[in-house]
Amino acid sequence: MTIGAVADKQAEERATFDLKKESGRKVAFDYLRAFVITLVLFVHAALAYTASAYINFENPIASSNPVVNEQRWIGFDLVVALNETFLMPLLFFVSGMFVWQSLARKGAWKYLAGRLKRLGLPFVIGVLLLMPLAYYPAQLQVGLITEKETSYGVFWFGMVRSGFGTAGPLWFLWLLLAFDCLATFFYRVAPFIGGFVRGQLNIILGRPAAYFGVLLVISIIVYPPIAILFGPLTWIGIGPFNAQAGRILLYLVYFLTGTAIGAIGIDRSVYKTGGMLVKRWWGWGAVGLVSFTVFIIMIVVVTPMERTFVSEIAFVVCCWAMVSGMIGLFLRFAERRVRLCDSLGENSYGIYIVHYVFVTWLQYLLLENGLSPLVKGMVVFSGTLILSWMSVAAIRRIPAVAKVI
Repeated sequence: MTIGAVADKQAEERATFDLKKESGRKVAFDYLRAFVITLVLFVHAALAYTASAYINFENPIASSNPVVNEQRWIGFDLVVALNETFLMPLLFFVSGMFVWQSLARKGAWKYLAGRLKRLGLPFVIGVLLLMPLAYYPAQLQVGLITEKETSYGVFWFGMVRSGFGTAGPLWFLWLLLAFDCLATFFYRVAPFIGGFVRGQLNIILGRPAAYFGVLLVISIIVYPPIAILFGPLTWIGIGPFNAQAGRILLYLVYFLTGTAIGAIGIDRSVYKTGGMLVKRWWGWGAVGLVSFTVFIIMIVVVTPMERTFVSEIAFVVCCWAMVSGMIGLFLRFAERRVRLCDSLGENSYGIYIVHYVFVTWLQYLLLENGLSPLVKGMVVFSGTLILSWMSVAAIRRIPAVAKVI
């Protein structure tokens, strides 16, 4: 049994598609990840100017955004809502695609040690240093309104005493680390899983109808009931270890789906060259936009301010279709490397870690400016992208930093 398990494991590793050996596929997923992180920056830049934004005067950290502009534009609400349906599931999917290969190359313990350094260390430093700096403009804006000043030192110690009730965008890091631990467990038990189970997995991931059907059904099972029960925007957790209650399992589904695709090999999956997904990426995008329209009609017109099973089904379908369409789009067109895009891809992880500081301070500095909300949002996005990119590119010249981010 032991010899058979080892043989199965070695055969599985040999069959695993190596993205790094296929430059066309490697560049597609590199650029897709960089694009998703860029969209995250845009969403955070726009949040101060959405019509639904609000200030919590008792606890500024609990405001909808650290800075809330007086003039807002409802168009940003629609853009943010669309991006929230698929951005993080897509980012978890792309993150999962490289897990199995890394485990096969490094082994479980070495892999986990590397992930702890790459995810855990930035999380701790970010929570202690970056997030207080990013949220301080919230206190400053409340101070402008109430005419009560609070120094940064007092604000920082207040966050320490409260146990750092938020990690801001860095919540993604600790949750991804938890998912990586779960994937490592699956990797360790994989040699003991029967050939029938592995065979069925290969069949599902290789047949478009089966793959998309199973992914959609599982998403419907794990998301709408929990989202309706807890509320789609409710956060749960302890201290900085928090995440949206209704979406944790949805994120896990997409992460494990990406992990499974990376394990069997992309050219054995529905994402193979010349496959239906790559050829018809535009169709998936159209389905996503139609589903999003149904979702908006449901929560704005039919059942205002109330999330129902129908609205959450539309949310899931939109997520499913937009994730598929985005992957197909990049597999179809991102075939050659571009130096500027390479730089963005190499620095995208660091950009994600530091960007929130630039977002909130630029939003705060523009509070008294007479520009329209649309122009302010674009200025904040552009400034954040440039400043984050330059900062990360500079600090990554330090070898120790480059090994982490």
